[in-house]
Amino acid sequence: MKNWMIALFFNVIQIVSAHATPALFSDNVLTLGDAIVVEGENTRYYQDVRLSPTPNGDFKVLGGVEKALATVTELTVTVIETDPVQVEVGVSGYMANPCIDLNSAVTRKGRTFYVVVGETPLQTLVACAQVTQPFELEIPLDVRGLDSGDYVVMVNGDSIEFDLD
Repeated sequence: MKNWMIALFFNVIQIVSAHATPALFSDNVLTLGDAIVVEGENTRYYQDVRLSPTPNGDFKVLGGVEKALATVTELTVTVIETDPVQVEVGVSGYMANPCIDLNSAVTRKGRTFYVVVGETPLQTLVACAQVTQPFELEIPLDVRGLDSGDYVVMVNGDSIEFDLD
C-alpha cells in the first residue's frame, strides 16, 4: 500500500456521532476512531483506522473499515457577512438507500477544506427498500482567524471555491 497523506483531526474534526473514541498510539501504531485520508484528489473516510508513521513523515494505512461516501450532486457555498464572518457549504445528493444515517467530518489544510459525508447503515429489523434517498445538508466551516483570499472546499472528491473577504 502506498504512503498516504493523512489529514488527522483530534480536536479539529467535527463528526456527527454519539460516541467519540479517543486516539491511541501504542507500539508505533496510531489508532483513530474516525479519519479522513486524502491522497491527491481522492478522499476516503475510515472508521477504526490503524496508521503507522513512515520515515518521510507520512503515514501508511495498516487497516480499518472504509466507510461508504454519499453521492454528491450539487455544492454551494454561502458566506454570511456577520461579525465574525460565517461560511456554510451546502451539499445535495443521495444515499444508497433510506436505511442510512449520514455523518460528516470537516478539516482544513492550508486553503483547502476537506469535507466527507459518509453513510452508516442503520441497524433495523425491517427490510429496507433498495432505492436511493435524496438529502440536503448545510455544513459550517470554521473560518475564524483565516486570511482573506480564495479557498477550496472538497466534498467527497467534488470541489467548489469561495472568496473570504
